[in-house]
Order: sequence, then structure tokens, then C-alpha cells
Amino acid sequence: MEEIVEVIGVEHLKVILSGLSPEEIVRPAYENWQAGIRTGHTVLNLENGKVYGLGIEFNQLPLADNIYIELFTIESHVEPIDEEEFFSKSEYEEFLEFSSTDPSEYIPDIITEFCEIKGIDEDKRKIGLLAYNFETREQANYNMWETDILNKYYDAIYENHNPFTFSQNSL
Repeated sequence: MEEIVEVIGVEHLKVILSGLSPEEIVRPAYENWQAGIRTGHTVLNLENGKVYGLGIEFNQLPLADNIYIELFTIESHVEPIDEEEFFSKSEYEEFLEFSSTDPSEYIPDIITEFCEIKGIDEDKRKIGLLAYNFETREQANYNMWETDILNKYYDAIYENHNPFTFSQNSL
């Protein structure tokens, strides 16, 4: 017996997408990402239209009972924001000086330590930079971004969907 699942329609999907800010798209992925351990995803559930984060560890399969599409991903092996981009020019110079004070001591969370000393909200700044980068790179051409998401939607609900495939009969 084939299971029938109701999914949101294309117009509902477009309304959801247009109502999301770049921060609302990147934050769930960032909050579920863990460097070297877990890839963070922001997904949109196609059954209920909810946007949420999903953290998937290496060799772990996502939940099969949810029909969703990915809106944003941070790979586990990638540092989403590098130090030079994270800090202002003067902060970066201070950070370089701070991080070179004792080269014999390796501190993996040296950025976190520096941020605590300087009173910088590390997560808030990273999310802001991720949102800015997402908006300027991914959503710079909103129509192309939306089309990419719509193609993911059609792929998720129709088997073998490819809008650019033509059969011999259609030519």
C-alpha cells in the first residue's frame, strides 16, 4: 500500500521563502553545526512549512520520515567565517598580537578566549556575518535562489524530476 503524504503547495512555499530573513535562514544551521563533528542544515519541512535546524554527524543518515528541502548548509569540516573576516582591522591586529603571545601553548578556542576578553558576542557576530554573506552571495539574485529552492522542492515531491530534461517526443 502506497503512503500518501500531503505537502505544501508551490505558492505557500514561495510565501514562506519571501518571509524569511537571511538570519532566519542561517541561524538554525549554525546552531546545529559543530566544527569537525556535525554538519549544520537549515531545512524546510514540506508537510507543515516549518523551518528548523538539523545537525547530521558523519555517516549519520537524516530522518527518513520527514520530507524536507535544505535551505542552507554549513559543512562540518569548514570554518564558516575566517579570523580576518570576523574581526575589524584593528581587532584583527590585536588578535594577531594576542594569539602570538605564547606560541608554545596551542589554544584551540583562542578566538573564543579573545572574544570573551574583549566583550565580543562571538555567536551573534558569526551569525550576522553568515547572514550578510548569504544575502550577498546566495540571494544576490533572488529569482535564481528561489528557482534553485523550487527545483529542490520538485525533486523532493516528484521522482526523477529534472526541469531541464526533454524527451525526444517533446523536441
